[in-house]
Amino acid sequence: MNGPQYKDYYKILGVPRTADDKEIKAAYRRLARKHHPDVHPGDTSAEDRFKEISEANDVLGNPEKRAKYDRFGDQWKQAGQAGFRQGQGQVEVDLGGPGGLNDLFESLFGGRRARQGRPPPRGEDVEFALDIALEDVFRGATKTQRIQVEDICRECGGMGTPRTSRGSYEVSAGACTGCRGVGRVGSIRSVEVKVPVGVMDGQRLRLTGQGGAGVEGKRGDMFLLIRVLPHPRFERNGANLQTEVDVPYWTAALGGQVQVKTLLGSGSASVPAGIQSGQKIRLAGQGMPQAGGKPAGDLLARVRITVPRDLSTRERELLAEIAELRK
Repeated sequence: MNGPQYKDYYKILGVPRTADDKEIKAAYRRLARKHHPDVHPGDTSAEDRFKEISEANDVLGNPEKRAKYDRFGDQWKQAGQAGFRQGQGQVEVDLGGPGGLNDLFESLFGGRRARQGRPPPRGEDVEFALDIALEDVFRGATKTQRIQVEDICRECGGMGTPRTSRGSYEVSAGACTGCRGVGRVGSIRSVEVKVPVGVMDGQRLRLTGQGGAGVEGKRGDMFLLIRVLPHPRFERNGANLQTEVDVPYWTAALGGQVQVKTLLGSGSASVPAGIQSGQKIRLAGQGMPQAGGKPAGDLLARVRITVPRDLSTRERELLAEIAELRK
């Protein structure tokens, strides 16, 4: 059976294999803005491209996953499973050892007595990505996510072959009708996730007992990898937010007040006289809230001085006088 099609995540993000975390994050943000479904409504190819970009960032942006991907290539997901070994162009599964498949066969077929005192094997842990908007990080949110989890088939206990009338398993009896011989069945569930205020991009949320079901029904855990979607107007730097603000040239020269858009509204900020383009105005406490009662960050607005294109005759005369004075 052929494995999943290999995807070159480095090529997808357009970065070299030596790229550091900063380069990977920058490439993801740039491509995500370009191919975001909101920018291309109704374009399914853009949506597929966005999902591919997000998947590449999910792997390369996680040091543990990236290390497995660099080592095992298209087999990186299986590398986290018990008994996996990568050999000379093949994958081997260890049937022996504590908790191996030998133990499972012994307990199911009744060949040898199962080891006493060992807890029943629980289901596998699963991990999914959860995309959230920056506004949800600011306010906190409750999200309902539909997720497909593979569970052990209850009809065959994960063996892929049907039970006999005595409850044992016959290897030669054909494929189980419940799972068609796979041993696992897909289960689609809706899970409710509470997104905490100030959650960080790349943080993992754990949902205990929401993973795959084991042989005896005990479920593993579900981990949700938080991916904060790029915002068209704001960038996050820890607890601080960054944006841009247009400042008329006369306000930049004389000083005054300007309105700065915040994530959920707007606020007034003082502009010191003589401010230059590229300098930043700080709005204290208008950044990202933090968990644990820590103070919110600041909003840093990068100044962009604007010059009118439609000067009146009198404005031109006054500016000419100022130019003469400056000489």
